[in-house]
Amino acid sequence: MSEQHPRGNIGAPEVVAHGHGRVFQADRDQHITEHHHHYSSDWTGQTFPQQSPEGMGTGPDSIRVPLAAPKPVVVRNRDEAKAKLLSAVTTRGGARIHVLHGMGGCGKTTLARFVFDETVSGRAVEGFWVNAASRSALRAGMLSVAAERGATTAELDAVHRGHRPAADLVWGYLDRPGTPWILVLDNADDPAFLDGGWIRASRHGTVLVTTRQAQSPVWADAELHHIDLLPPRDAARVLSDLAPSTGSDEDALELAQAVGRLPLALTLVGSQLSDQLLEAVTMADFRRRLAHEPSVQIDIGNVPWDSDLRRTLGSTWQLSLDALAERGLPDAGALMRLFSCFAPDPLPISLIRPGELEAAGLGRIEPPLSSNRVAACLRGLIGQALVLVDDYPGQGGEPPTRIVQLHALVLDTVFRGIPARMRAPLLAAAAALFLQALPEEVPTPAGDRMRNMMVPHAVQLLQNAEAEGGEQVIAAALTSTRRLRDDLMARGEELSAHPLAQLVVDVAQRNIPSDDPVLLEDRYQLARTLVWADDHNAAISLHREVLTQRERTLGADSPDTLRSAHELFFGLYFLGDWPAAERTIRRAAEGRERVLGESHPDTLHSRGLLAEVLCRMGDEEENVRISEEICEVSERVLGAEHPITISSTLTRAFVLDEVGRPADAEGPARRALEACRRVHGEQHWFAMASANRLAMVLRGLGQCEEAQRLAEEVLGVRQLMLGDEHHHTLLIRIELVRIAHAAGRVEEAVELGRATLEACRRALGEDHQETIDCLAALRAAEDAVR
Repeated sequence: MSEQHPRGNIGAPEVVAHGHGRVFQADRDQHITEHHHHYSSDWTGQTFPQQSPEGMGTGPDSIRVPLAAPKPVVVRNRDEAKAKLLSAVTTRGGARIHVLHGMGGCGKTTLARFVFDETVSGRAVEGFWVNAASRSALRAGMLSVAAERGATTAELDAVHRGHRPAADLVWGYLDRPGTPWILVLDNADDPAFLDGGWIRASRHGTVLVTTRQAQSPVWADAELHHIDLLPPRDAARVLSDLAPSTGSDEDALELAQAVGRLPLALTLVGSQLSDQLLEAVTMADFRRRLAHEPSVQIDIGNVPWDSDLRRTLGSTWQLSLDALAERGLPDAGALMRLFSCFAPDPLPISLIRPGELEAAGLGRIEPPLSSNRVAACLRGLIGQALVLVDDYPGQGGEPPTRIVQLHALVLDTVFRGIPARMRAPLLAAAAALFLQALPEEVPTPAGDRMRNMMVPHAVQLLQNAEAEGGEQVIAAALTSTRRLRDDLMARGEELSAHPLAQLVVDVAQRNIPSDDPVLLEDRYQLARTLVWADDHNAAISLHREVLTQRERTLGADSPDTLRSAHELFFGLYFLGDWPAAERTIRRAAEGRERVLGESHPDTLHSRGLLAEVLCRMGDEEENVRISEEICEVSERVLGAEHPITISSTLTRAFVLDEVGRPADAEGPARRALEACRRVHGEQHWFAMASANRLAMVLRGLGQCEEAQRLAEEVLGVRQLMLGDEHHHTLLIRIELVRIAHAAGRVEEAVELGRATLEACRRALGEDHQETIDCLAALRAAEDAVR
């Protein structure tokens, strides 16, 4: 494991574990053996110098070697920071103080050690490594530096007696001409410890600080380097370096992504994979283990006798929360626990909007979290690099959404650390805050973006509630998740709602009676999403079960029963079973007309679908009559831009086009598309359906250029949102074959037709109506080529 150094005159050592140290293989067969010495620890995990019986601090065992973990150091990526730091130390150009900051476990100390070893190993640079995790350790280490630089016993004794300023003595010796030096102040997570003169710039050396605290006036004269997660490929290489025979490059990449590309986690995982003492464990095996308590699984790789809490996931971030508590922000831990109830995805900051926290019950947890303290707590978490606050870009000129981003392993660790008695109150509060954070009913692009961002959080919240909450908490989480599911479906985002609908049914079936009407509604909504997931057989089966149960308990003409009949139509229609689709939608249409009246929107919707399927079956007289009636009634009763009126207008265009009257269909098709874009937005599925139909009409009229443009627009949106072989995507791909043929581009039509036919056969089967239609379009194009 070697790395080419950016400066050719400095050897890049290889490093392997050797006993309690590491052996570095440098250029020209030079060997440097590093031995590790450790401070004692108090209950916080901070390290302090050993004390003599008289109470006099004896100082650290060494300031010449890094007192770091006895594990191999693999430094991947970080190339820009490495080049800058090596140049600063060896050429003494640029800033004299450099601060490596980032969340715990991101490899700040590893990078500092790399720079230290690279520059000190050739003896052209003198190196000092000081633990800055506490005031006492910092003071002892820095006085040891002074002693190494020539401070006399009398001078040090004067400092101990309070007769000389300690920092001035140390820097008086560091600031003397001589061999250039590098001073590493490791784990300076409380910059206040360095205030008062312990950190200074000198033209004779370079100070390198590692810290979790990015924002501090102490760093005023420093150049800051943010040390973040590793890029995917570099993270995978770390695993391959540590355990090269346990998986392929692709296995390493998948496992690296699974642990969030965090260097500490990668090191711990690599340690376990390299130890095949009791069983052979591959990278793929370990990735499967992460499905349950990932932080616990990863921490097994820690050396049992290693007492440094910074080297385990289960404690490294707790040190940051403890530090915040010591600085007067104990409620920052409560905020972090609240965040841990959700998923490691961008979380809208509106979730912790002041004024809502007390109503959600967060004032009753321990420690309490209040609206007037939440901003200070968030700043504290940002300062410790536990969370990142950023702006999620808007679309189409919309303003960005302010979000909080957290690492998956941090959330897992924090959630596992919540006391059992606090989990239910926290999850109940999280469910209440989630519900109030959902946008109002008025549809906006920003609101739709917010709803999609909330999907993974709803899933995680409901899973946590079922595992840890109890009956009331589960009910609260189900209520929040149902609300988001219904909002998404009302906006035509059934595919986004599918995972929510599935999880709601799974959880509800385990926690409420099977005959509960709410569970029946949950199963009905799941069946609706299954249609959009292209699982038509499952959708049909589930819709029939719900329909049968509603008939038995509510009656044949109950509005809910008729809703089930109406939705069953779609699965049958998309499978191409026209007779069955006609029977169920006719039943819904006639039942709704009896129960709700002929001008009710639901009645008009069912009658429109009846007209479409009759058109497919070749019943021209009835479908034309129905399409004319519903257009006239819906526009008169509901208005020109009511969603049902738009749907009725599109049905009218569909029927006229299918019966061979494209000139009559063009007007309704254009009106439907324009109205749909105004009401639903340009990328709504209904707008895409309208554009699809207009493209078909225009092809029939010979207006192939506009038809091509519309069809390509629809294809792009459907590929992005549904995938290349979704039923709706295949429909527009078939239409593009027909358009190419109509435009005289017959060879292009043949090529497109063959690719689309293969996709139809894979996705829909040989006997599906769309496969048959695609084959017909292909044969027509092939005949034209001949």
